[in-house]
Amino acid sequence: MIETTHNKPLAIKGLKSYRYRGRYGFIMIGATDTQDALREASRSTNSKVIIDNLEAWDYSKYKYIQAI
Repeated sequence: MIETTHNKPLAIKGLKSYRYRGRYGFIMIGATDTQDALREASRSTNSKVIIDNLEAWDYSKYKYIQAI
Protein backbone atom coordinates (compact mmCIF):
# COMPACT_ATOMS: atom_id res chain seq x y z
CA MET A 1 0.00 0.00 0.00
CA ILE A 2 1.26 3.46 -0.86
CA GLU A 3 1.73 5.58 2.25
CA THR A 4 -0.18 8.82 1.80
CA THR A 5 -1.73 11.29 4.18
CA HIS A 6 -5.19 9.73 3.95
CA ASN A 7 -3.82 6.32 4.99
CA LYS A 8 -2.53 7.48 8.40
CA PRO A 9 -4.18 8.72 11.60
CA LEU A 10 -4.13 12.51 11.83
CA ALA A 11 -6.16 13.40 14.93
CA ILE A 12 -4.52 15.12 17.87
CA LYS A 13 -4.26 13.42 21.24
CA GLY A 14 -7.65 12.97 22.85
CA LEU A 15 -9.52 12.56 19.55
CA LYS A 16 -10.03 9.52 17.36
CA SER A 17 -9.06 9.59 13.68
CA TYR A 18 -11.82 9.18 11.12
CA ARG A 19 -12.06 9.73 7.40
CA TYR A 20 -15.16 10.31 5.35
CA ARG A 21 -15.33 9.38 1.69
CA GLY A 22 -16.60 12.54 0.05
CA ARG A 23 -17.42 13.32 -3.55
CA TYR A 24 -13.86 14.41 -4.39
CA GLY A 25 -11.84 12.28 -1.96
CA PHE A 26 -11.37 11.70 1.74
CA ILE A 27 -12.28 14.25 4.41
CA MET A 28 -9.95 13.73 7.37
CA ILE A 29 -11.63 14.15 10.75
CA GLY A 30 -10.62 14.17 14.40
CA ALA A 31 -13.63 13.49 16.62
CA THR A 32 -14.59 12.16 20.03
CA ASP A 33 -16.96 9.49 18.68
CA THR A 34 -18.84 8.34 15.58
CA GLN A 35 -21.68 10.86 15.93
CA ASP A 36 -19.18 13.69 16.35
CA ALA A 37 -17.34 12.49 13.22
CA LEU A 38 -20.56 12.49 11.18
CA ARG A 39 -21.33 15.99 12.45
CA GLU A 40 -17.87 17.19 11.43
CA ALA A 41 -18.20 15.52 8.01
CA SER A 42 -21.47 17.36 7.42
CA ARG A 43 -19.65 20.65 7.98
CA SER A 44 -17.24 19.78 5.15
CA THR A 45 -19.60 18.66 2.39
CA ASN A 46 -22.88 19.70 0.83
CA SER A 47 -23.78 16.06 0.15
CA LYS A 48 -25.94 14.01 2.49
CA VAL A 49 -23.67 12.40 5.11
CA ILE A 50 -24.17 8.66 5.66
CA ILE A 51 -22.38 6.35 8.06
CA ASP A 52 -21.50 3.91 5.24
CA ASN A 53 -18.91 6.44 4.01
CA LEU A 54 -17.27 6.86 7.42
CA GLU A 55 -14.15 4.92 8.41
CA ALA A 56 -12.41 4.85 11.80
CA TRP A 57 -8.72 4.29 12.46
CA ASP A 58 -7.97 0.93 14.10
CA TYR A 59 -4.68 1.30 15.97
CA SER A 60 -4.32 -2.46 16.51
CA LYS A 61 -4.52 -3.17 12.75
CA TYR A 62 -2.87 0.12 11.70
CA LYS A 63 -5.51 0.82 9.07
CA TYR A 64 -8.94 2.37 8.61
CA ILE A 65 -11.99 0.15 9.11
CA GLN A 66 -15.73 0.71 8.63
CA ALA A 67 -17.15 2.85 11.45
CA ILE A 68 -20.18 1.41 13.20
